[in-house]
Amino acid sequence: MTAALTLDGDTCRDLGRALAREWLETNGLGSFACGTVACANTRRYHAIVCVATRPPVGRMVLVDNLEAAVIVDGQRYELSTNLYRPDVVYPRGYTLLEGFRLDPWPIWTWRAGPVTVERELFMPHGKQSTVVRWRIGNGSAELLVRPLCSGRNYHATHYENTAIAMGAEVAAGVFTIAPYAGVPLMHAHHNGEFAASPEWFRRFTLPVEKERGLNGDQDLWSPGELRWWLEGRATADLVLTTESERPEDVKVLADRERMRRASLLALLPTPVTDDTTRLLVRAADQFLVARGDGSTVIAGYPWFTDWGRDTFIALPGLTLVTGRHAIARAQLRAFARHVSEGMIPNRFPDDGEAPEYNTVDASLWFAIAAGQYLDASGDEEFALDESWPAVRAIVEGYRAGTRYGIRVDDDGLVTAGAEGVQLTWMDAKIGDWVVTPRRGKPVEIQALWLRALAVAGRLATLAGDADFAEGTRAWSELARASFAARFWNEERDCLFDVIDVVNPIDNTLSDDGSLRPNQLYALAIDPPLLDEERATHALAAVEEKLLTRVGLRTLAPDDSRYLGKCTGGQHERDAAYHNGTVWPHLIGVYADAVWQVRRRPIAVDLPALLGGAGLGQVSEIFDGDEPHASRGCFAQAWAVAELLRLKVRATPGE
Repeated sequence: MTAALTLDGDTCRDLGRALAREWLETNGLGSFACGTVACANTRRYHAIVCVATRPPVGRMVLVDNLEAAVIVDGQRYELSTNLYRPDVVYPRGYTLLEGFRLDPWPIWTWRAGPVTVERELFMPHGKQSTVVRWRIGNGSAELLVRPLCSGRNYHATHYENTAIAMGAEVAAGVFTIAPYAGVPLMHAHHNGEFAASPEWFRRFTLPVEKERGLNGDQDLWSPGELRWWLEGRATADLVLTTESERPEDVKVLADRERMRRASLLALLPTPVTDDTTRLLVRAADQFLVARGDGSTVIAGYPWFTDWGRDTFIALPGLTLVTGRHAIARAQLRAFARHVSEGMIPNRFPDDGEAPEYNTVDASLWFAIAAGQYLDASGDEEFALDESWPAVRAIVEGYRAGTRYGIRVDDDGLVTAGAEGVQLTWMDAKIGDWVVTPRRGKPVEIQALWLRALAVAGRLATLAGDADFAEGTRAWSELARASFAARFWNEERDCLFDVIDVVNPIDNTLSDDGSLRPNQLYALAIDPPLLDEERATHALAAVEEKLLTRVGLRTLAPDDSRYLGKCTGGQHERDAAYHNGTVWPHLIGVYADAVWQVRRRPIAVDLPALLGGAGLGQVSEIFDGDEPHASRGCFAQAWAVAELLRLKVRATPGE
């Protein structure tokens, strides 16, 4: 594994392999560009320009792809690859690829007869722009580039229609397109020649969307063609932007962005000596985005937005171990502003700004992150002024009772649940069917509650509120005693996943003995919730049934509900999502549990984890069955964050 992640020509010219590896560029505002090494789009989310119109949400695809060709000594060489219905690949530019590398952004090299053609693509941080640059080696050539465009919500597909405005407003060195009302103007600044020649390109196919049981066809349009004559050190520069100001020189943009990315490594508390850590630091940066004057985390690319749960699980790995304390503070501040009834939002929806408060764990993760930030930064002023009021409101809200039946029961444990609502991280829902409802007292929620109480007690002491601090100690003692008395599953020699499970028909209570990884959070807590013997047995049970080289299965394979492949349509995928599918981010809490129980670190198979769909990234999920194919988002924040936390910090659990 190298920091300059490189794929050789044989890999790039193997269409199946080149379509399966995906690159990603982001700008810190929620906008992104992504695609395949083969340059053919396989997802509706693949785009050269996907802009967040209300950063970090409101994403729209303006430019889906770029068709390119070179003419050398009168012969035309196609550099592009497109997939059309039915099973047509045209042109087949991937056959000319000599290599691909991330150094420090996506760079392709083609062989076109006697010359080489190199294309690089990057997004300048904080700019609503994608920069593309071509150069020729070993000779001269004419370069022809045609943007393929849509102007659509990034969750949708696009079709030929009569409502579109296909013309372009042309001026010296720039043309502008505005296909539909409500779609941002897209300015294409270039140092070549543009000839307007609008036309439709029909019947593209998106095979990954079809595999996911979704519509996988679309039509795109093009406003015209760009031309450059290239030789020597000349470059063909194209800046695609929604910003009205003329962009800076491409070399200036590239040099500044290269320096910014290199500087990320200097922020780490200890020098980086291995290439894998460099890759993870670069990957982590792609999830950190602005929300107003604050900061948040994009949960995953290409389709997730910012989620409260993901933000605060990921906060230590993305910001604290990387030395980016100011961003951690901004993230805490951004969510603290929205505390309501003792809860922080779990999600800021993509189609509006009204936050959703539909989780039992996000608020607890916020409190834990507030304590971790104080540990890392020593910032007592922020802790008192902003963290403490929010954490106190959360603890008081849970004790008094809040939305969806979330409350502290008489035994000191947190219970939660309402009919038709999914509240824990195992949150798949299909229509009215909550796949893993976990209504009652989930095991990990008790561990998170105890950790949140510890933070609240510390902050109360810092604030001089002795009564509240004493209260947190008493509440914690009660919860610990109840946990020890109630959660041990003698039959399986481990912990119950949920106790006091509510039957929605008659409201009777039972205990759920499903073997799931959630008990790892209880094993990882310090001081321990279990005696040494029980903790050892529980950890062994998890390892025997759930542990894989790429993470933890969400359900034991001997369970009748186990689904080993997360494939098919949305119903099939959601059914498997937490019923056997492997989640790589759980390696973090597994490492913490092993350290707590055995006082030794674990070995992590980083090549396997970084070998998923996203180049230099970690996929959201993997199949529970061998060979553990990667699924879901090709880049997931908390997976990258947890691996980076384990890499940078010598002791798990810190």
